[in-house]
Amino acid sequence: MGMSTAAMRYLLAIYELSHEGGPVRSVDIARELGVSPASVVHMLGVLSGEGLVSKRHYGRVQLTDRGIWSANQLYTKCTLLETFLLEELCVEPETAQRDAVACLCALSEESVEQIVCRVLETPVILRASGE
Repeated sequence: MGMSTAAMRYLLAIYELSHEGGPVRSVDIARELGVSPASVVHMLGVLSGEGLVSKRHYGRVQLTDRGIWSANQLYTKCTLLETFLLEELCVEPETAQRDAVACLCALSEESVEQIVCRVLETPVILRASGE
């Protein structure tokens, strides 16, 4: 996806707070992520520049269609990573939820896909290098 770790965390938080697309207040994003309002303003500028969110000055933030699609992709992978941590590794639920986000942000796309395929019990198709 080519997105920074911070952008992924913000996109996931907005998606969850918005109940998959509704408007969200910046203060709620800051509270959810434990960051300053200034950090939220900065990241919303980045996400807006990428076409993932729209925000009016002093207004609520809303995911664009592209933002909803991207956030849903991240959310789905995060949920499957959480399932892996819960079912395969017997991690406590709160820890699994937190660690799933951390894994999504830290692991390569290949590793995430391997875990997702394992959770879904889908055969993994190995790609030739260079694809």
